[in-house]
Amino acid sequence: MFLLTIRKKFIKQLTVVGIVLTALVAIVFHLFIPDRYFLWFPSIPIFFYLIGLFYIGLFSFYYRMGPDKLVICYMICKVVKFVASVLFIAAYGFLVGHEIVVFMLTFVFFFFAFLIFETQFFLRFEAKLKLQKNKKQ
Repeated sequence: MFLLTIRKKFIKQLTVVGIVLTALVAIVFHLFIPDRYFLWFPSIPIFFYLIGLFYIGLFSFYYRMGPDKLVICYMICKVVKFVASVLFIAAYGFLVGHEIVVFMLTFVFFFFAFLIFETQFFLRFEAKLKLQKNKKQ
């Protein structure tokens, strides 16, 4: 039950963060740099949303193996996110190539924004888990 609550909370917050960031960046493009907008912009928040869903799935798997495995899970997720990001940027550069610098800057912005969100979420979860463990003892 605890894990299901955490999953729902993460997905809900991931969705809100994704929508807010996407809207803010789209407004910046629309109002300040409309000539730099690229058609593949929506692929960036979708990419990070899917990575977030992967995180929570892997997190659920590792949590069932034991809460002490969560640090390993977090590190695996970061490596997978980095490698997938490099591959995604490279694929865009080779296949599309339109406004590549703007694409990369936008991607890096989303990368760090989601990195901050995910780190903050999992640190709070880890703190709650330790507090819960201390109460049981």
